Amino acid sequence: MTRALDLGYEPDDLARHPAYDDPDDYRQPFARDYDRLVHTTAFRKLQGKTQVVAPGEAEFLRTRLTHTIEVAQLARRLAERLGAHPDCCEAAAILHDFGHPPFGHIGEEALSEAVDETARAWGLEPDHVGGYEGNAQNFRLVTRVLSGSGAFPGINLTRGTLDASIKYPWYRDEFERAKWCFYPTEAAEADRVRSPVPPERRYAKSFEAQVMDWADDVAYAVHDIEDWYVAGLVPLEMLTQSAVARERFAEQLTQRLARRGKLADGKPDEAASPSAPVEEGAGEDPEGRPTADELDRTVHGLFGEGGGPFAAFATLAGEFDGSAAGQHALRVMRKRLFELFTRGVAPADPTAPPRRHRNDLQIPRELRLRNDVLREMTWIYVIDHPRTATYQRGQRRIVAELFRIYAEAACGPRRELGMFPRDLQRSVREALDRGDTQGDVEVLRTIADHVGAMTDAQAARLHRRLTGQVDAAFFDFE
Repeated sequence: MTRALDLGYEPDDLARHPAYDDPDDYRQPFARDYDRLVHTTAFRKLQGKTQVVAPGEAEFLRTRLTHTIEVAQLARRLAERLGAHPDCCEAAAILHDFGHPPFGHIGEEALSEAVDETARAWGLEPDHVGGYEGNAQNFRLVTRVLSGSGAFPGINLTRGTLDASIKYPWYRDEFERAKWCFYPTEAAEADRVRSPVPPERRYAKSFEAQVMDWADDVAYAVHDIEDWYVAGLVPLEMLTQSAVARERFAEQLTQRLARRGKLADGKPDEAASPSAPVEEGAGEDPEGRPTADELDRTVHGLFGEGGGPFAAFATLAGEFDGSAAGQHALRVMRKRLFELFTRGVAPADPTAPPRRHRNDLQIPRELRLRNDVLREMTWIYVIDHPRTATYQRGQRRIVAELFRIYAEAACGPRRELGMFPRDLQRSVREALDRGDTQGDVEVLRTIADHVGAMTDAQAARLHRRLTGQVDAAFFDFE
């Protein structure tokens, strides 16, 4: 255990299931976790999953895979600066989007609704199944579904890396929250991973998870607005040059947050009771939701101040045209935003080690607000655009119908299990043959695993085949 002490971690932090461990492996424990993660099918499939729009819409747009790699790079650099373990934070970042289904958050919502509807139709309590949530699917994949070494399901990561990947350490039925990290089917493994956590931090993220979460927020904020400025949808030059444009954007932002219940209205925030967790962690300020005045000041400060991240856009004549001036403005923006968001955070307790549950990441309120404003830009200018809404409707239908078709095949009178991939047919049959509630739960979770693992293109092709929209598909090997 000298390596554990050298890393500044306790043996419990580096614990795996020992029967399937190799004591002679020369790599550091968290480096081994990283290596295992990048060789999984879940990591490779991210190249075919939506970030904001489907892969292939334009060559320069980020996919879920390139976003993940950029988050991992940021997490590693943040960890190096803050004194956290770089391999642990980088591994958690590589893992953080494994559970995203096809078509991104729209697919996630559709799949969760379909799981709940089918659970009710089968006489099951939806919370006992767990719906579908990308973060909970992350945990299920690496602890149960993905194939590792030996007979143990999952890829046998260390407790430290697993805990670093947990952004919402609770079950869906514990709080009325939009996100959660554990399905009931993984309760035993969740208890094992979280058992050393001090009781007062039951619903708190580890320090490494906070680093990973902030890296995700930073990458999302900087890279998405870069992509959509180049695509001609985010008017950075207009926001920089026009106070009227800034006022309009601030008004749109205020209205959007008000609709989502994320704007301070002068009333007590009931969700912020002492027993309830802060859901967004690095993305939500524990001091409270922003006011309209704060949002307005933040927008004008970001885009209107001289020498700020967007100052180089003040001289541009119009939208991005590929010119040297436009390229220069993007480089200045990236550099200054990364400096702002990485240098402005620090361990909350400078005397405590930046490890697990012995410290927290301190993010100043102004910095959080600036990050929130930038992340909301993609929603206002791109995701809420009618063009996006029209094809998202079709994407939602594809995911929901795929789940229902497979559920009907499993429980229908003919038991059409031949429709399932061969590696799933046996597990579905064994779960059905149990003839009890837990068997039905396992069937639904297995179908959700199957649909959730698909790339965008794979889901669309398979939906066409299963709904009779193609007349020849035998050699389409899906």
